[in-house]
Amino acid sequence: MAEVTVDVETGVVKVEKMVAVQDVGLVIDLKTAESQITGAITMGVGYTLFEHKIMDEHLGRMMNPNMEFYKLAGIGDIPQIDVYVVTGKKQDDRGVIGLGEPPVISPGAAIANAVANAIGVRVPNLPLTPDRVLAALEKKGGLS
Repeated sequence: MAEVTVDVETGVVKVEKMVAVQDVGLVIDLKTAESQITGAITMGVGYTLFEHKIMDEHLGRMMNPNMEFYKLAGIGDIPQIDVYVVTGKKQDDRGVIGLGEPPVISPGAAIANAVANAIGVRVPNLPLTPDRVLAALEKKGGLS
């Protein structure tokens, strides 16, 4: 789940809070599991708001292959992150399922849905850059 603020004049999206609930079966080390999920949420904020790979259609080369032109989330971009790992006999009986990459998938949808809820129109592509947010608002006809 995501809580966001959207500046409708600049198109800037700020993620204020993310809440993640994850069922991973038997948890071997709760602190490690929570840390894995926190890291995944951090990566999810990055790809949702900033990471934009620009490719040359003719050469198949990435046109922004370095940190100068490929923006990543910085410490000020990371929201409050609350992590809840589902535990209990039912989970323990299933054994270790694993954690890996699943928690990195949902932040994009959660943040995009929160933005759509905030501004009343869906921004159809990630990352949710200011120009894309403003274009979606313009297509809608402004803020209602």
